[in-house]
Amino acid sequence: MFDIAIVEDEELERRALRTILERNLPGVNVVGEAKNGAEALRLIDSRKIDLMLLDIRIPRPDGLEILELLRNRAAATKVLIITAYDHFEIMQAAIQLRADGFLLKPVRTEALLKSVTDCLRTAAPVAVPPAPDPAPDLRTELGRMVAAHAYRDGLALVRRQIEALHGHRDKPARQAVLDLAQLLADLIGGSGRSLPAPLARRIEALATQRLDPRDSYKLQELFGDITDLLFDPGEETGAGAAARIETVRNYIERNLHKTVTLEDAAEQAHVSACYLSRLFHRQMDRTFIAYVKERRIARAKELLAGSSLPILNVALDLAYQDANYFCKAFKKEVGVSPSEFRRASRPGGI
Repeated sequence: MFDIAIVEDEELERRALRTILERNLPGVNVVGEAKNGAEALRLIDSRKIDLMLLDIRIPRPDGLEILELLRNRAAATKVLIITAYDHFEIMQAAIQLRADGFLLKPVRTEALLKSVTDCLRTAAPVAVPPAPDPAPDLRTELGRMVAAHAYRDGLALVRRQIEALHGHRDKPARQAVLDLAQLLADLIGGSGRSLPAPLARRIEALATQRLDPRDSYKLQELFGDITDLLFDPGEETGAGAAARIETVRNYIERNLHKTVTLEDAAEQAHVSACYLSRLFHRQMDRTFIAYVKERRIARAKELLAGSSLPILNVALDLAYQDANYFCKAFKKEVGVSPSEFRRASRPGGI
């Protein structure tokens, strides 16, 4: 059995996460819940935890501070970060603290189960086979992609190899890291750009230091920086950027009746979720999540003012599974409850 702790300040979210795990993963045991950082610290001090689901925005100490504490203690606890904010800076900070994965709110059942299963699989005390040498076949395939200017596919291929390194403790793992670092440099060269000096120094450092497999996050950070260099959303401007964002906005409008995630929207726009997050923020001056919430509230206003649908139905039509949660979210954004808004929007209303 694996012991899991859930750290989330919203009671409904905690309850939902616990229910999903207990119904679908018989090999796990939810040993505790916490609604803030202080309770999370007490959990950490009181028992061994194999995996923690950690909301980044809990009352202080916040999620990043809890993660940093775990890493400073060299705890073996795996940590999945839960965030309602598609901010790249938050992801970067969590990666530097060696978070084991991310779940973007609203958390989808399939994403939760896959992430938890993957984390616990790597946490299991099993014999780990030697790391495969990625060099010959990977170089050939990457060369083909670079020749075809398919840089995005090339990066995806390198990412899979990076992820495969986790848990490998023998000498070939170090050489595999060096091979992948060189492939990343080659990919930059294939894009027609020069490798920035700071990135070159980091690749050189990887070649000279003793690398524990648990430090493969360093290569993941390097991968992220090179992804930024190849696909900086700041480079996509004018009609191209506007068209991509319009595609996403249309997708959101068509799907307000169901859960709309950054990942799904990115798939529609044929870009990565991280890329879309930054491009969307630059073009729209707000985050993707904030925009979706804004459109849901606007649609709720239309339904409340222009129809006699019960508030429960309005909530369900906008993918809110809980009417109380919808009312709370509506009042937070609008300043009045849905029923008060409906009364005020009618002739003779308050």
